[in-house]
Amino acid sequence: MSSTVSSPDLAKGRIWYSLGGTLCALVGAAAIARPGIASVAIADIIGIFCVVSGAALLASALFGRAKQHRLLDFFSAALRVIVGVLLIVKVVQGVMALTLVLVAIFVAEGIFGILFGLKMRGKNPAWIWMVLNGLVALVLAGLLLAKFPSDAPWAIGMLFGINCLFLGFSLVAFAISMPTASEV
Repeated sequence: MSSTVSSPDLAKGRIWYSLGGTLCALVGAAAIARPGIASVAIADIIGIFCVVSGAALLASALFGRAKQHRLLDFFSAALRVIVGVLLIVKVVQGVMALTLVLVAIFVAEGIFGILFGLKMRGKNPAWIWMVLNGLVALVLAGLLLAKFPSDAPWAIGMLFGINCLFLGFSLVAFAISMPTASEV
């Protein structure tokens, strides 16, 4: 059974995919242009998020009504704050750790992208872009591991940028092909 998508829904979807793809491509281009700065920025942003979320969790542990979770919340909060502070203070080591996290993300995104693209084959002309994005993500994961840890300070920003650029192009291609695609 095939359902059709109304024109306003299709137009809204195309706008969001196009906007998201364009923003991803712009972030990717910026990261490629300044990979060292991008690496430090990624570590700092994640560090700040860890500290802020840890502080919120600590407040919940100290002042919340759910007493059965307090010990777990307290340890989770402490871990988040410690990891966040370490990412901010020990930037080089933080970038090294995040490089390994990025490898895991690229592997997962690569596998998902390939499987999703193959599922779309015959239904959406942009399927090849999804498969290509997945393959690029897997290659980037391999490149990160091959030169780890020596290239980590610049590689995380550069490869994150390349990944964002390909993801952005894939999303825009997907948006452009939406009117001619069948349901996925």
